[in-house]
Amino acid sequence: MRILFVSHGYPPTLSGVTLVAQKLARAMVRRGHSVTVVAASANGTARIENDEGVRVIRLQSRSNPFWSDGALPVVSQAELRQIVGEADPEVVHSHETALLSLQLLRLGLEHDVPLVATCHYLPRFVSQYVGWDGRLDVLAESIVWEYAIRLLNQFDHAVFPSKTQATSFTDKGLVVPTTVISNGVDRDRYRPGHDGVDVVEARYGLPEGRRMLFVSRLAKDKRVEVLISSLLHLRQTNTHLLLVGTGDDEPRLRKITGDLALEDRVHFLGFVPEEDLPAVYRASDLFAIASECEVQSIPTLQAAATGLPVVAVDAAALPDLVTDGVNGFLVPPHDPRAIANAALNIFSHPDRAATMSRAGLEISRAHGNTATFDAHESLYEAVIAGFIRSAGGPFSEPPPGIWSRVLSMLRR
Repeated sequence: MRILFVSHGYPPTLSGVTLVAQKLARAMVRRGHSVTVVAASANGTARIENDEGVRVIRLQSRSNPFWSDGALPVVSQAELRQIVGEADPEVVHSHETALLSLQLLRLGLEHDVPLVATCHYLPRFVSQYVGWDGRLDVLAESIVWEYAIRLLNQFDHAVFPSKTQATSFTDKGLVVPTTVISNGVDRDRYRPGHDGVDVVEARYGLPEGRRMLFVSRLAKDKRVEVLISSLLHLRQTNTHLLLVGTGDDEPRLRKITGDLALEDRVHFLGFVPEEDLPAVYRASDLFAIASECEVQSIPTLQAAATGLPVVAVDAAALPDLVTDGVNGFLVPPHDPRAIANAALNIFSHPDRAATMSRAGLEISRAHGNTATFDAHESLYEAVIAGFIRSAGGPFSEPPPGIWSRVLSMLRR
């Protein structure tokens, strides 16, 4: 099978999307398929690379005003058509549902090859970076919803990492066939135990006491300031917050930490390589996440597979992985005290924490990488075998009003 992946980026650019695209591409190559990935170059220069058998075409790129590490791909329609022609795919799978997918659809491939898209975001994620408040924020989100639905409805099949995300899109008007496929977790690596704990404790200077872990980009949408503020309500418990990751929001978060006089309790560990990451989970007592726009959350999956109780906000798709009182606690958004109370509940009841640990392990069983790879491979085979495409090109009849103006702007 010849598969063409499209993604906004690819490692060394790090995000949930790029890591999922990479591990899926590598897995398909190991299973005997030919895989080409089209993604932005991290340093702006176009080139072709080989990543464990995956042919990676790095496009020219420009800086991203919203994410300094996530360059924006730049490619002409003619160049993209040539890339697709040379790859000669039997199926195209886009992990980017924005401008690059729009360019892909405008090639008019809909009668030649099945087009699959995985949507890795909720419109709330995009709109909160616009910087608007109140009704303008609602307007921005509604525009992104309309764009996303219109775009995805031009594909043959849409994939979502969680049932909650899939339902939110179908409720908004998505009509193409959909499949829910977990982003997956390597349960051979992310597992309970003490392996490597002594090493990472020494290597990263992990503090004594209770350790509350967060792993992800340090970005505005992750609401890390809520986790930091929760430590104000845990002063008497010797609780420390371990922040694994880097990002544009780090200077603001460090300032918040200083303003709250929590420098001795908040530990910015920076980038932790994959070989150390499972042991960092094992060295922690619980995992906490305050983001309100997760479509699944790979770090939460990793925490569950490692046996960590989870404290998560009751928002977006996090309740798909965290059942309140079973493998952790769900708390209201924007509520540092609620996070602190949940953490204290876990710390104060070791038997309950152990029960939550076992429940998390059970939940993670359904999300193993092998099941994820099997599901994608089966989907590709099915869409190729049953490829039927209705007439009409992409975006043939854009609706009137603000959407039409936005679409016209994007097409320039």
